[in-house]
Amino acid sequence: MLETTTEAVHDVQRDGFIRLMAETLPLAGYAGVRADLPGWEAPEVIHGAMRDHRPSLFCEAPKPTFLDVLSPGPVTLEDVASRWQLFASAAELTGGEFHVVVPRWVAGRDGRHVAKQIAELVGVRIGYVWTV
Repeated sequence: MLETTTEAVHDVQRDGFIRLMAETLPLAGYAGVRADLPGWEAPEVIHGAMRDHRPSLFCEAPKPTFLDVLSPGPVTLEDVASRWQLFASAAELTGGEFHVVVPRWVAGRDGRHVAKQIAELVGVRIGYVWTV
């Protein structure tokens, strides 16, 4: 019998969000899109003082844009904080922006609002919140 784990379902949803954004970003005027997906050029790993992370997506133009996908499923505030703080810092250092991609609804609440609350908690500025 085929068994699926919650982690496998989470990865499929995350990959679907990344693929959707990788195909949408050029239509929205972004160029040099890299995606953390098989068959795509992967974004570079960003090295932090404590941990290293690879953004879900990266765009070279119109300015460096680091995107992180927060897909449905279990995540810890510690992990999100580590990723978002690192990507926001990298964006600031390169004169770019940090964007997040979230589900339209998170636990019955507006995904944009949830993302903004998390950003405030972890002390980062989000340039734009994309909802899918």
